[in-house]
Amino acid sequence: MKPWLTVGEGAEYANVSRDAIYTACERKELRHVRISGRRTIRLKPVWIDAWLEQHAREPKGPRSPASAQTGATS
Repeated sequence: MKPWLTVGEGAEYANVSRDAIYTACERKELRHVRISGRRTIRLKPVWIDAWLEQHAREPKGPRSPASAQTGATS
């Protein structure tokens, strides 16, 4: 794996769109480096992994009959 990725390569690595990468960079959610102050952005795979971990959700287990009835109204 290359040490520095372009936005397109980072999007492919994370299996997201290029727009998702650009948006995360603009919101300062994803660590990145801008080259020469232009739109040229470089990312490290470890930074992308950390960003993805921030958005990971815990899997939901099977609902028990008791928990299914909790939301029911009479």
